[in-house]
Formats: sequence, structure tokens, C-alpha cells
Amino acid sequence: MTTPRTEQEIRAVVRETALRIFELEPEELADETDFETAGGDSLLRLELVAALRDRLGVEYSVADETEMTSVKAAVEVTRRALGA
Repeated sequence: MTTPRTEQEIRAVVRETALRIFELEPEELADETDFETAGGDSLLRLELVAALRDRLGVEYSVADETEMTSVKAAVEVTRRALGA
């Protein structure tokens, strides 16, 4: 898979992965929805980070991981980590 570089491409990957891991329907997860509010917990968030790391080949710091509280935040962190 080609690593996504645009914000739109990254958002699509993050959103798809978050929907799968948190077992949500698309209408249940807006970009700004806090993952915990959507029923996630810290373990599921770590699972999301691991899945994104595997899928995108991105290395996240511990600070990055704690910052990923929504799709919007995860996209910003991922863009920064990719240098995009």
C-alpha cells in the first residue's frame, strides 16, 4: 500500500481503522468525537495506534499516542509523524 500523504487520505485511513476497532457505524463517529465518548477506552486507543503503525509504517511517540483522542487529533498526529 502506498503511504497516504494528503490530509484527506490520512483521514480516510484513520477513520476506517477507528470505525473497525471501536466497532462503530460511520454516523457514530464525527472527526471531533472523543474516542472515549464513543465507547472507546485506553486499550482500544492503543490498539488503534498499533493498527495505524502497522498500516502506515508510522512510528508514534508515547506523547503522540496520548494525544490521539479523536479522528481529527489522530490525523494531525499522523501528518506530523509522516512529515506531511
